[in-house]
Amino acid sequence: MTRNIVLFVNAIRPATFEAFELHAKQTGRKFTPLVLVDKTIKLSISKRNAQQQVEKKCTVISANFDSPKSVKTALAPYFDKIFAVTSQYENSILELKKLVPFFPNLNMPSQLSLEASTEKKLMRSMLVQYDNSLVPKFVEVLSLSRLNVVELEQKLSYPMMVKPSGLEGSLLVSRVNNTLELKRTLEETFSQIQTGYDTWIKRQTPAIVVEEYMEGDMYSIDTYISSKEKYLHTPPVKVVTGENIGLDDFFGYMRLAPSGLSDNEVRVAEITSEKACKALGLKSVTAHVELMKTKSGWKVIELGPRIGGYRHDIYQTGFGINHIMNDILNRADELTEVICYKNDQAAVFNIYARNEGILSEVNGIDAVASTSSYKWHKQSLKKGSKLFFAKHNGDPVVELMMGNHKKQKFDQDVRFMENTLDILTTTK
Repeated sequence: MTRNIVLFVNAIRPATFEAFELHAKQTGRKFTPLVLVDKTIKLSISKRNAQQQVEKKCTVISANFDSPKSVKTALAPYFDKIFAVTSQYENSILELKKLVPFFPNLNMPSQLSLEASTEKKLMRSMLVQYDNSLVPKFVEVLSLSRLNVVELEQKLSYPMMVKPSGLEGSLLVSRVNNTLELKRTLEETFSQIQTGYDTWIKRQTPAIVVEEYMEGDMYSIDTYISSKEKYLHTPPVKVVTGENIGLDDFFGYMRLAPSGLSDNEVRVAEITSEKACKALGLKSVTAHVELMKTKSGWKVIELGPRIGGYRHDIYQTGFGINHIMNDILNRADELTEVICYKNDQAAVFNIYARNEGILSEVNGIDAVASTSSYKWHKQSLKKGSKLFFAKHNGDPVVELMMGNHKKQKFDQDVRFMENTLDILTTTK
């Protein structure tokens, strides 16, 4: 029996359908997407991951993931045809973890590795045990009632980073420089953390990690790991943060490829990524690894057991890599190499307002869209929406992609975008 069904846990990225079509056109091999959603969070997942149009393009089934009978019944008509199982979103990793025991016939990551790569405290503990040079010093804070600032300051040096243990995307991440800022930031973060977990459909118990600040340049790599621990790496992506452009925030403002790293620097970054994946025991999965290039070497910021946000768009535009399809083939041990068919400029921007407040209007989008480097944009926040920085649990106002095979033209269009796009806010 031909196995041609790819099972997606909870949600599917819209670009997946085009990725499947491209693969079929290039190889003649067709795959069928199937989405299995946990009934208990189906409505929340649909809203958060923009799944409203998915049911028109593929079959969506549901089950209670805490009931073996429910899962087996839902999968029964498809089980013998399933080629691979993947989770494309961070907030569906918990459900992937629950499904692992149902697929003893397929290559799957272990439940422990999935847990470790989505909880910062456990992740850092395993990284330190493997190689303590990979991460900065850190302390977990479970609640304000258990907070001992003096003990924290004895273990860590300022400046420090305060971040939720189970959220991604720089949400509620802040830098503190002294005792007063540390106390105030921890109070503010604990007051907002449950809202962040609810918004991003995180079911873990909220906790905070405080760690020493790392100074350097940020990059990320998506690493394909086979069941036999063969590592294949995608090209590094340079990440420019809100702090880098003068904002008191650490969101990823620009994700840019090619990264500008030398061949030797790339190889050292890849080795660091491999160490992180080995430390967590990841196999049969794609790991999104965020790294910091510091004066003392490469450090691991964090990693997740899924393809990185916007990475399919960046790799497809910049290098001709079908990242979504590679993720699937890797999970079935069918990915043997990563081929870059081109080396174009590609970048995705997350654009926040310069000030928090109420969104008045966004100017300049049409002008930016007229440039030769423009690819697409999304504006999820409408006029009248409340705007918050990422450190206060806010979303970007505009997501924008640009790409061009001519670097000079790309750089020119990016400068034009940054000078033209204007987000106006009011304080009322």
